[in-house]
Amino acid sequence: CDPAKCLRHYHVDGGQLNNTKSKYWRFDRSSPKFSKPTTFYLQSIPTELRIPPQRFGDIEKYFYERHNYTLQNKLIGMQYLLEYNPGLVVIPPLEKAKLPKEACYLVSLRVTPANNCFEPKVYSELPKDIWKAVYHTGTNHLGLALLDKNYQIIEGYETVIEMDVQLDLQRRTTVGSSLSPTFMDYRIFVLNGRIYLHANGETVHVTQLSLSMSGSDDLKRTRYCDSIYIVGEDVPDGDMEKPCRMKSLYGGDKLEVAIGSQFRTIWSGGAYGKNYALFSIPNRTHPNAPDSIYAEIDIFPHHVHQILPDEHNMISRHQVFERVWKPGTRKRRNFPIDIVNEREMKTVGNVTENREDIPLPSFFNIDAHQDWFPGSDAPFKEKPHGGACCISFSKDELNLGGTRQNHDESNLLVGIGHTKVTWKPWYGKDNVPQEQKDRVPHTHYVTLFYAFDPYPPFEIRARSGYFCLGHVPMIGDKFSSTEGGKFNPHSILTHNRNLTQNFENFDCPQMSFVNSFIEKADDSSKTAIGYGLNDCTGRLVEVDKKDIVRLLYPEPMDMVFEQSDDK
Repeated sequence: CDPAKCLRHYHVDGGQLNNTKSKYWRFDRSSPKFSKPTTFYLQSIPTELRIPPQRFGDIEKYFYERHNYTLQNKLIGMQYLLEYNPGLVVIPPLEKAKLPKEACYLVSLRVTPANNCFEPKVYSELPKDIWKAVYHTGTNHLGLALLDKNYQIIEGYETVIEMDVQLDLQRRTTVGSSLSPTFMDYRIFVLNGRIYLHANGETVHVTQLSLSMSGSDDLKRTRYCDSIYIVGEDVPDGDMEKPCRMKSLYGGDKLEVAIGSQFRTIWSGGAYGKNYALFSIPNRTHPNAPDSIYAEIDIFPHHVHQILPDEHNMISRHQVFERVWKPGTRKRRNFPIDIVNEREMKTVGNVTENREDIPLPSFFNIDAHQDWFPGSDAPFKEKPHGGACCISFSKDELNLGGTRQNHDESNLLVGIGHTKVTWKPWYGKDNVPQEQKDRVPHTHYVTLFYAFDPYPPFEIRARSGYFCLGHVPMIGDKFSSTEGGKFNPHSILTHNRNLTQNFENFDCPQMSFVNSFIEKADDSSKTAIGYGLNDCTGRLVEVDKKDIVRLLYPEPMDMVFEQSDDK
């Protein structure tokens, strides 16, 4: 509730307003309860491409050595890899029939040298060319792995794929470590019983994925992608509609992956849109008809567009340039990705926008306290964005936690988003006091849940206050016994960078990037959230639906309104 009004709202007699304080929650004390935390580590990535733990202490020198190695050997991209930002789906029946019986989930991971594992000072003191090599890398591979019902990677069923190279979409470049990527984060969704891959490029690109066991007959007649997409040669549009097999850069011993066609592009959010959530809604009047599929473009305001992911219209190269560049700028370039940009995904109708006001948060956090950031100075005022969506909560589920009689309609869709303190030009100005910059450090993330109607215009009905997602608990340089998955030595590094505001440290990563939110395969009362920690490692946690409801519709007495002079 709004701290200024919650006591009067929930206590008929007004309560003891003279000596009762409102509650402003810490970000690391307002998160939902977690269970089955699991960390991911791809065994298929060669040891020589892992940052050795013994080099964590002199990482600046290690970056310098890797940069020189790249130049001396005329390579492209820094020669080490990390995996993070896990996407997760329950494997649909048509795909599951082609896979080992224990396969339950598919996880996707971004595999790249780009990272924020170490203290900010490490990066700020790097020479400019090495700093650019760490952050601006063209190496952004897709990692995929099959998981069993306990979220463990099934041995041998993992692969790392060089998507842009095999589809002839990588930008032409000279040797060196620094290069803008074709694709960055990858996400996966199940829509109408099929798996779809979402990739961030200049905007959002989508294609269908197919899986099979290596050596099976399922893909034997399917050509390899690099035999269709040959560097520098034109590809007939008809061939772009054909499925093709992807070769594994690493791994792939037991798992083969194919795409249904060349990527299609969602232009609904304009140029530089990213991290759209794709979701489907059953047909109300024709239950046996395919679900309607939507792309969630923005959360607040809530912009949603119905899409047809397997269909596209061709637009001209000039139209692409008009969308990518500002008016009046030069309209010429030769980027292979523009072949995909021309394949505009078909949509139905216009982008919808909520008509009603966005609800207030269900609770407020410490950043809203007048002694911290009064009024418009609150740091997390940027509109939230994905995040991941959506899980359907029934009327009964919406009344399991928090207050009762939360919602009187059939169901709501629930998503999870994040917002951050964005970099502004004044952070780079010498005349702005360093203390002012340090008080509100940029690129610090917080997370929230939100719920909305499952039909246009998808009105937002509730949203939680902010919380942060936790670190992997460590005992020395080892996992706590509560953590599942394969040990990832990078997990200890995320403790180098905590969420900080107003000179207060919070017990969670500076960057918590949620990339997936799904219902658990064998238990509809639970959800699974996949998130990246500081662009360094990936983690998954289970959260009960009732605990999500508790944050969306908190019971006021659970907020512990103490009659005290303490803040």
